[in-house]
Amino acid sequence: MSQIVQTFDEVRTHAKSMKKSELTVKQISTVDCPTCGASAGERCVLNSGLPRSEPHVDRKFAALKVLEEKSIQII
Repeated sequence: MSQIVQTFDEVRTHAKSMKKSELTVKQISTVDCPTCGASAGERCVLNSGLPRSEPHVDRKFAALKVLEEKSIQII
């Protein structure tokens, strides 16, 4: 039982240390953008419809949340 708790603590510590800037474009684009509605695999768009140079911040946070959930479910 203590090994499971120790493993969980290691994963949780890693998830907390991961920052949104450490995510790759590929990781960020695996989720839909909650701001502009771009589907997974598509670039975020500006109000004018042109592609953004960077994904929206909310999309980065959404991708980080998904990655954290996946790492916790591995246990």
